[in-house]
Amino acid sequence: MKPIHLSVGRFNIDIIVNIEKMPDTDEFLTTDLMEIMPGGAAVNYAVAITKLGHSSKLLAKVGKNTITQSLMESIAEMGVGLDYVEETNAPQSMALIFLRKNGKISMVRKLGASTLITQEDVKKYFGLFDTIHFASVPPNIVVRDPMARLISYDPGPFSKDVNEVDVDVLYLNEKESKAINLDKIRAKIIVIKMGEKGAKIITENQECYVEAYKVDNIVDTTGAGDVFDATFNYSLLEGLSIEEGLKLAVTASAIKIQRLGGISSPNLNEVHEALKIYEPKVKCI
Repeated sequence: MKPIHLSVGRFNIDIIVNIEKMPDTDEFLTTDLMEIMPGGAAVNYAVAITKLGHSSKLLAKVGKNTITQSLMESIAEMGVGLDYVEETNAPQSMALIFLRKNGKISMVRKLGASTLITQEDVKKYFGLFDTIHFASVPPNIVVRDPMARLISYDPGPFSKDVNEVDVDVLYLNEKESKAINLDKIRAKIIVIKMGEKGAKIITENQECYVEAYKVDNIVDTTGAGDVFDATFNYSLLEGLSIEEGLKLAVTASAIKIQRLGGISSPNLNEVHEALKIYEPKVKCI
């Protein structure tokens, strides 16, 4: 039976605009790209884990509007379960993503209904999932389900608020890792994602570093970290080694950044095919 993941966090309306600079007052610019897509870290994770072959359900709160409904239908068609997505009268969470030529992004967020999730919402579904992944939510929502095989957390913009959390895997980017006192974190594995420099993990017994999977055509880095999280969690549930999990995760992220949108993650076969072309080096000490 497939492992089942609960992805806790936001369902966003992502508006992606290709633009190199912000227009000045009374200035009008044109762009060759302006797309509306489903997004949010929890959505990106749920789609990615489904494409890898596991099952996923999303726990989120959304506003009532036709655009949200249409975008939810699109991720349902990808296999993501929406049983635990609750419609509310609050405004819909949105993100305006400014995409640069090198694939780098900047973002303006409207939090809306996504802020209404509570720890009690999560506790209602204890015992139903192999993995609970908390994506870009405040640390006071993170709670351990004693019956789950894996609890993971990627705080994203809430990393500055993380003091003590009880999780199996904590995902951070390089900047976030420098702002947190890692000695106070109760996590079996701390993963630090470093973009073009690769990634490293810290456990009680070892530290491992994996180089990045190099690509030339970077289109959009949106959601690359969420794809990494999903792929590494997949490897843990499949019983793969830390080294193999890191190789899979950086490769999946590299494939994603060559595509537009946070939900454009690869399937497992695509990752394995890419590893036949190049296998990132891993060093553990």
